Amino acid sequence: MPTVEEQIQQTVVSLEAGELAKWLWRAVLVVAALALSAFYLTSQFRGLPIAQAMDEAQVGREILRGHGWATEVARPLAIGQLRSNGEDVKTAIWRDTYNAPIPPLLDAAAMDVPYTQGWRLGGSVLVAPADRAIAMMGVIFFLASLWVLYLIALELFDQRLAYMAVGLTLICDMMWRYAISGLPQMFLLLLLHLNVYALLRAMRARYLNQPCLPWLAAVGLGFGLMALTHALSIFIFIPVLVFSGFFFRPRGLAAGLMLLLFLAVYTPWLIRNYHVCGDFRGVAGFDGLDGIVHSESGHMRRFDVDLAGASGNYFAENIRRNLVGQINLLIEYVGWCFIAPVALVSVLHAFRRPQTATFRWLLFAMWASAICGMSIFGMKEERGLAANQFYLLFVPLLICYGMAYVLVQWDRRIGLSFILPQWGDRSRVHNFLRTSLIVAVFAVCGLPLLSGLFLNKPSWPIEWPPYSPPYISVMNKWFAPNEIIGSDMPWAIAWYADRRSLWLPYDSKDLIDLSDYQRLGGPVAGIYFTPISGTQNTLGDLVDGEYRHWATYIVRTVDLSRSPYHYKLIMGMPDCVLYTDRNRKIGD
Repeated sequence: MPTVEEQIQQTVVSLEAGELAKWLWRAVLVVAALALSAFYLTSQFRGLPIAQAMDEAQVGREILRGHGWATEVARPLAIGQLRSNGEDVKTAIWRDTYNAPIPPLLDAAAMDVPYTQGWRLGGSVLVAPADRAIAMMGVIFFLASLWVLYLIALELFDQRLAYMAVGLTLICDMMWRYAISGLPQMFLLLLLHLNVYALLRAMRARYLNQPCLPWLAAVGLGFGLMALTHALSIFIFIPVLVFSGFFFRPRGLAAGLMLLLFLAVYTPWLIRNYHVCGDFRGVAGFDGLDGIVHSESGHMRRFDVDLAGASGNYFAENIRRNLVGQINLLIEYVGWCFIAPVALVSVLHAFRRPQTATFRWLLFAMWASAICGMSIFGMKEERGLAANQFYLLFVPLLICYGMAYVLVQWDRRIGLSFILPQWGDRSRVHNFLRTSLIVAVFAVCGLPLLSGLFLNKPSWPIEWPPYSPPYISVMNKWFAPNEIIGSDMPWAIAWYADRRSLWLPYDSKDLIDLSDYQRLGGPVAGIYFTPISGTQNTLGDLVDGEYRHWATYIVRTVDLSRSPYHYKLIMGMPDCVLYTDRNRKIGD
C-alpha cells in the first residue's frame, strides 16, 4: 500500500508526464462551456435581437406547419419583381425568396417542442420559449464546432495548442453573442470547421500518397451546405476550389469533383427560386445594393430598383467605404481577441509540418475572399450584430496560428533572455514565464467576457428599443389571418404576432392601393410604427428621409378623419403606435 508521500509523488509525476494534465484541461473546458452556456442563455438572453433572425424564425414556423418555405413578410421590391416576371402576386408573395433555406429549417427543428407546447407570450413571460430554443440550438452548434476545432488543431499543431485554441475561442464574448442571436453563424462555423478538417485530411493523404478524393468530395458537399445556409460563403469556397485544382493530382480532377458536388447541392434551390419569382436569386439578389443610392430598407420598400445617378464609381466607392470601415473595426470584428490578427505575421515563420505551412496560405486566401464578399454586400449592423459578419468564422483558426507563432517566438527569442544564470533551474523558470504569458493572453482576450459577467447587465428584459414582443404578440388576437399589418418592422409582426405583414412602401399611396384592391390577398387593416422609423431618426430623416411620406403618422399629426385608419393606439411603449381601421382592442 503506497504511502501518502508516494501518492503525492505519483500525482506530481502524472502531472509532469501530461496524462493528468490532459484530463484537467478537458474537465476545465467542459465545466467552463456548461457554465458560460447557462450564463448567456439566462442572464444575457432577452429574445431574438436582430431582424434577420426573426425573419428566418417565422419562415421556420411555416415549415413546421407543413407550408414549406413560406413567409408572412411581404417586401414591396418582391411585389415588383413578381409583377415584372408575370407571376401571381397574391400567392407567390407569401413564398419566401429572401432567406437561405437551411436556417429556417434548423429553426423549425429547434422550435418543435416549444411550438407544440405553446409558444406565445403572455402574462409574466417576456421571452418566447421558441426564442430560447433557437438560441439554445446556436449554443449547441458552437460547442460542437469547438470539438472539431480541437481535431483541426491536432492536425496542424499539437494537443497543448489545441486546448489553448479551444479555450481562447470559448472565452470570446463575440462568439457567445452570435451563438444566442438566432443567426446561422454558429452552424456556418461548424460546417467550416468540418470542411477544413476534411481538407486537412485530404492534404495529409496527398503527402502520404493515399486516396484523397473521398475527403474532397466531403468538402464539396460541405460548402454546398454552407451556400444553402448563407450565400456569402461562396466567396470562401472559391479559393478552396482554386487551391484544390493546383495542389491535388491529377490537376483539375479534385476541383472538378468538388464543384460538381457543390452545384448538385446548391442548384436545386436556385431552380426553386426561379420557379417562384422568375429570378434564380430571388429578392435576396438585391442585397448587394445596400448603400448604393439607398440603404437596403430604401430598396426593399420600393417596387422597382432605383439606381438613378449611380455609376461605376459609385459602386467602387461603396466597396471602398465598406472595406475601410471593416479595417478600422478589425479588432472588434474578431471579438477583441488580439491574438487572432497576430496570425497575419505567421507567414514569416517556416512551420515544420508541410500541411501546416501550406494551409496557412489557403486560410488567408479564404479570409481575404470573405472580406471581398463583405465589402461588396456590406455589413449592416443591428444591436452590434450583422447577418453578413464572417470575420468570426475565421477567429478560431487564426487563434491557432497566432498562438503558435507567439509561443514559438517567445521560446526562441524572448523567454530565455529573462532567465539569469543565478536563478538555478533554467527550464523551470522558463516554464514559469511561458505559463505566465499564456495566462496573460487568456486574461486580455477574456476581458469583454469578464465585463459581461460583472459589469454589462442588460437594462431591459427585452430587446428594447426597438422590439417589444409582449405588445406585438397581442395583435394576433386583434387581426384575422387574412388581414395584413403594414409596419417598419414586418419581421417582428410576422414572428411575434404570427400575422402577415407588409414592409411599409416608400409612398403611402401605394399601401392604400394594395389594401383597397387586396392585391396581396387581403386588406392592410393596420399600420404599426416603432423607433425604427420614429425616435431613432432625426428631424432631417423624417423631413427628407426614407419614411418622409409617413411623417404625419410617425409624429402623430395625421388627420385621422381623412385616413382609412381612424383609430390610434399606443402599444405599451410610448414610441410604438398602431393605426387601425376600427377599434380592434374591444373584446380583447
